[in-house]
Amino acid sequence: MDPVAHTLVGAALAEAGLKKLSRYASATLIIGANLPDIDAVAQFWGEDISLYVRRGWSHGILAMLVLPLVLAGLIWAWHRWRGHRRADASPFHPWTIVALAFLSVWCHPLLDWLNTYGVRLLMPFSDTWFYGDTLFIIDPWFWLLSAAGLILACHHRGGLIGWALLGVLTTLLIASSALAALPVKILWLCGIAAIIALRWRGIRASTWTARIGLASLTLYLGCAYGLARLAEAQYRSSGEQPLVVQANPTPGNPFSHRLVTVHQAHYRVTTADGRQIDIARQPLDPIVRAAMAHASIKGFVHWMRFPYWEVSETADSWIVEFRDLRYLDPEEKPRGIGFAKVEIPKTAVPE
Repeated sequence: MDPVAHTLVGAALAEAGLKKLSRYASATLIIGANLPDIDAVAQFWGEDISLYVRRGWSHGILAMLVLPLVLAGLIWAWHRWRGHRRADASPFHPWTIVALAFLSVWCHPLLDWLNTYGVRLLMPFSDTWFYGDTLFIIDPWFWLLSAAGLILACHHRGGLIGWALLGVLTTLLIASSALAALPVKILWLCGIAAIIALRWRGIRASTWTARIGLASLTLYLGCAYGLARLAEAQYRSSGEQPLVVQANPTPGNPFSHRLVTVHQAHYRVTTADGRQIDIARQPLDPIVRAAMAHASIKGFVHWMRFPYWEVSETADSWIVEFRDLRYLDPEEKPRGIGFAKVEIPKTAVPE
């Protein structure tokens, strides 16, 4: 999931009552919910290196044991440095902070697993990718359900201003996105208007609204997971016997899926409106092997799930364009993730 989703979940857990368990509980939950994304620093070294690093070591089983302890230690050190300066400070319970650190950090890879991007849960012992294929990478209803109870439960003016600013930014993002259909945008605006109206009428609470929001979010995730598995099962029941069936949720619509199926000699992409595109599964020739070994797309090749490629040439080189069919059909223009291009000299390809 995206940083907004992780932050909202951490804050909602705090508002659901966990912030009362210890001083710095809210900070622990929000930081812990985002902590595995420390691998995002790989972005500074380029997009392909980021693909190679992301959702690996910091999301794997070893990190799930180490990161919570590191976080709890840092919170304890902060308390030792600052805690004694306030006589009216709430009690600090170190073992509670440890438990909350484990809870928040462990939520992170679970939520990342839900989407189609994938996460390497067994790192560093295994580099295998795991996919929940339940939500698109960014899901507006995840944001709305996790934020609704949180905003209604918020009593601090500064916090409310921060959440309001986040609501404006996410609304602008969804309203301007070409991926979100018009009904999704309208429903989002209705949801935001409902939250504003409830706040305007003075309907506020503490823990129960946040708990209802988290319960609604959990129900939504369960339904989305079931709908994705149902779409895959319906394809298999149609008489086809593919090797793999993968449901790609349509952004903002858990009832609609774009299916990628793997057959012995071809892929089949079934769009949300029922159109089918058959794509031959290509053998690896020396040109493609050399392209896949190129250092500039090492991360992309490692992350790619359903590969398709096209080869063209110039006088001195081969140009290979790779697409991951999770995100791009062969006829679609390159955009976002799911596309990589590499040029290799002809002299680098063995005869």
